[in-house]
Amino acid sequence: MDTTGVGGQHRHARPDTVLDALDWGRVVVGTLARGIVATVLGLALWAAVPAVVGWQPTTVVTASMAPRLVPGDVVVSRPVPAPEVVPGRVLLAEDPDQAGHLRLHRYVETGADGTIVTKGDANPAADSTPLDRSAVHGVGYLRVPFIGTPVLWAHEGRWGAVAAAAAALAGLLALCTVDAGLRRTGREARGTSAPHLPSDVPRVHGRRSARGPVVRGGARHVALRQGSALLVAVAVLGGVGAIAPHRAEAAPFAATTASPRSTLTAATLSGPTNVRCTLVNVTSVQVQWDYGTPAARGFEMLVNGQVVQSLGPDARAAVVPGSLSTLLGKTIAVRALDATPGSVWSADGDRSLAVTLVLCS
Repeated sequence: MDTTGVGGQHRHARPDTVLDALDWGRVVVGTLARGIVATVLGLALWAAVPAVVGWQPTTVVTASMAPRLVPGDVVVSRPVPAPEVVPGRVLLAEDPDQAGHLRLHRYVETGADGTIVTKGDANPAADSTPLDRSAVHGVGYLRVPFIGTPVLWAHEGRWGAVAAAAAALAGLLALCTVDAGLRRTGREARGTSAPHLPSDVPRVHGRRSARGPVVRGGARHVALRQGSALLVAVAVLGGVGAIAPHRAEAAPFAATTASPRSTLTAATLSGPTNVRCTLVNVTSVQVQWDYGTPAARGFEMLVNGQVVQSLGPDARAAVVPGSLSTLLGKTIAVRALDATPGSVWSADGDRSLAVTLVLCS
């Protein structure tokens, strides 16, 4: 059919069935967007409101309590009397291994000194340091899934993901109002003979309207409503970020830390060679040896494995302390000490000497 436009010009109108489909599509999109936003805000309120009564929301940032608790979950803990802190409960407490952090682990047993032994459900062993009962903040009571994920991203420095989430939320809020004109028309048509979106409602410039075109004040009303909804969403989610601190970690065992690059250098230390002994006099034994490279920090003389004399780097011979009678049947050895600063490495000589009646063998 034809419609007459401004100035008497004619243009073809789209079929009513196409416009009906587009209108219903807007209704579906708007309803889905409002449902998603309501779900997100509802979860945020569940995570934030308990703080008003003294409960503590915290964001899980590690996977040590998986699969029950995963990174991005918010766990709300409530203070309980000491008799209710019993094995099997998930406790929120000061982490004795990381100052300023919280530990969110399960109470598995009581230590011999009355302390609390905790363990992450996903960890192979219990935590190395038990908890004092005074360090317990509360017992995990409520889990709100995934609502703390933006807090986790901010903690990890993933600002691109945070910005993308904010843009997605803004887009959803905009989609919430795509059917605003249709919902307003529906309200205006209540009490009349039009209970749904009929094709016989007058159209103005291709849009249904019960009283003519949407006035400028209506557009301003929609914009104000969108802005108010965005402010409310940002306030609620910001509140979750403020009272659900990202330091509510689930464990030292599952945490990943960066390690500086290490460099290992292999070195070779040679031991004394051609170790031999001579008789100085009837009561003294002298041990001699040769030594090449690398330079040694010094040498040690050992009798039966015990150091009895320390020598400088230039020494190539030494008189063994003691008499033949005291050395008889004992083993004499010499070793070189590594010259690298701070090194405790050493290298034994190429042979040990056994003191016999003959002298040495």
